Amino acid sequence: MQNSKKYKLYKSGKLWVVGAVAVAGVAVSANTTQVSADTVSNADTQAVKTTDATQNDKQVQLTASSTDTTTDKVTTDDATKSATVSSTAEKSTVPTTAGSSVTQDQAKDAVDKAQDTVKSDADTASKAGVDVTSGKTTDVTINDDNASSKTNEVLSDLNKQDQAVQDATAKQQANDQAYQTATTEKTDATKQGQADLDNATSDLDKQVDTSEKAGITVNVEVAQSSPEYKDLSGLEGQDLLEAMAYNINLYKQAIADGVASEKADTETLAKLTAEYQQKQADYAKANADRDEAVEKGQSDLNNATSDLDNQVEASKNAGLDVSIEVSKVSPKYKDLTGLEGQDLLDAMAYNLDLYNKAVASGVSTEKADTETLAKLTAEYQKQVADYEAQKAAVDKANADKKAAYEKALEDYMNGTNHTTSMTAQTQTDASSGQYQTFMNGTVDQTTGEFTLEHDMNDGVHIIGHGVLKGKVNLKIVSNGDGTETVTISSIELYSYTYTNAYQNQAVNQNINFHVYDNDGNELFSVHHDGNTTFSKTINKTAQINKTFKISPNETSPLTQVVVVDDNWICNTHGQVSTQIKNTNVAPKAPTYEQDPVKPTAPKATFHHVQVVAPDKGQAPAVPVASVKKVTVADMPNADKPQPQKVAVHYYNIKKTPKVEKTATPETPKAVETASILPTTHASENQGGVFLSAMAGLASLGLAFGISKKGKKPN
Repeated sequence: MQNSKKYKLYKSGKLWVVGAVAVAGVAVSANTTQVSADTVSNADTQAVKTTDATQNDKQVQLTASSTDTTTDKVTTDDATKSATVSSTAEKSTVPTTAGSSVTQDQAKDAVDKAQDTVKSDADTASKAGVDVTSGKTTDVTINDDNASSKTNEVLSDLNKQDQAVQDATAKQQANDQAYQTATTEKTDATKQGQADLDNATSDLDKQVDTSEKAGITVNVEVAQSSPEYKDLSGLEGQDLLEAMAYNINLYKQAIADGVASEKADTETLAKLTAEYQQKQADYAKANADRDEAVEKGQSDLNNATSDLDNQVEASKNAGLDVSIEVSKVSPKYKDLTGLEGQDLLDAMAYNLDLYNKAVASGVSTEKADTETLAKLTAEYQKQVADYEAQKAAVDKANADKKAAYEKALEDYMNGTNHTTSMTAQTQTDASSGQYQTFMNGTVDQTTGEFTLEHDMNDGVHIIGHGVLKGKVNLKIVSNGDGTETVTISSIELYSYTYTNAYQNQAVNQNINFHVYDNDGNELFSVHHDGNTTFSKTINKTAQINKTFKISPNETSPLTQVVVVDDNWICNTHGQVSTQIKNTNVAPKAPTYEQDPVKPTAPKATFHHVQVVAPDKGQAPAVPVASVKKVTVADMPNADKPQPQKVAVHYYNIKKTPKVEKTATPETPKAVETASILPTTHASENQGGVFLSAMAGLASLGLAFGISKKGKKPN
């Protein structure tokens, strides 16, 4: 016998919990089923595990095995906040039994098909955004006797897993739908509200621009309206939709208030601008005559000043010492303060008459100064011409002497003129007799590359020749005062080559050749018997870093750069050294010719006449207006729903060969089913009360089931 027990999924704060809406006992059969609540790993998003489930468009209903259908409604403050978005979960299609008598092949096939369904639904859940994790695969061994019972156990568990996956998928899709709806409604409301506010702001901006072009000072304040929006953090489903609707209403009202405020400011500013423009027109008419007269007077005065300035510039170019002073003329004009209408026009006419007379006097004065300066300049230019003819010859001679001296001095101060000499010295242990030997060195004076040659004497013949090649690196820098700094930086060893001429007839054939730096460090060595021609690449550099400062005509010390030992019957030693000489020579200073006496330039002072123009009539006071641009704070965005989490695990069915029964097999133990209820996220005591109540009801159902089973039929 099997009935159903249903549960309602609802929102409590940020947690999904389960409340019983139908009370039932536990079905009594050969195996006892235990019902409990599983703890969910994520309190906000974990899917609900159950045997089977059905759901309408507003509630998630969970079904469990039971023997009673009595309903018991759970009443809490948050229990009525069910989602208004669809979150329908299908009932699992995975069977819970495979039949009373199945073969091992049939059992394995049934499990494989069930697992394919779970895997397919898990894949669908993952694509829907559910966080699906797979546990370790469990090995289950079956035989002909337990194939049916074991298969039923596995199928029952797979059914529960599949239902949990489908419930999580439905919950994920419902939350995603609520998120999309809330986001779309917010976007639409923001777009329309911002458009309305932008239109009002655009009209206000145009009026502000018009008013500012008219000369009005407009202070624009930006005021932000910040409605007390509800926090959307963690909200999902209907809670999210209701909170978003509340925020949208606040936002629309703030937009309407902002539009009304900006329209009122636009109208007030337009009226103020019209009044000010009329005042400006009156002011412009009163001052029109004044501007025209001043423009002509300034033009006449500027022309006279320009002629004088041109002559002053020409005279200065000719060498005259000419200075300009400013003479400012201020006629006794009438005060125009507070004057309007005809009084302003009459006073302005009087002032302009005084202005015109002062301008005429200034023009006459500047023209007389221009003529005087021109005559003085001509006389001085003749004196200068005679002087320059004499000076030109002297300058030419002195310039040639100076240029030659400066060139020679620069070459001396910055020159690196020098000569380089390099020598290769040898000390031969046997300079005569049977074992006479030698060592010669040659050096390229330009590049610093050297060749060191030596022979090999076995007492009978010169059996061969050795050649060491390398280079000494030098750096010569001018010190800017004729001296030079010479640095012998390093020596490079290129190669060593031995060329055999005769077979070695000496008893001692232990020939060894060595090259050392100045500190005695060996840079190269080779041991041979003298009978074979060979060549060795060395490619080593030894640092020397010896620096000398050399004055002109001074020679640096002879400096050793490398030591060579050719050891055999008679040892031959040698070293390479170098010297640098500074060949810079300081030039002698020239004797210059005396310049002719230059004529004294005349000094003269002239005047620019400036006439103070009469004042204009008083301009109307510039109005100062203040307007307010309104911005409305953005509504908070809905949080993207967290992924639901669900775990699945699978089975590996292992078949066993059929064997003859030799004893009565043990009766299989009852299999505990997987937990089917999610956590309520309540405290431990509250969860205990809820489960204790369920356990009590289950006990009643169990007792009822036992009494019915014990009663004999009539």
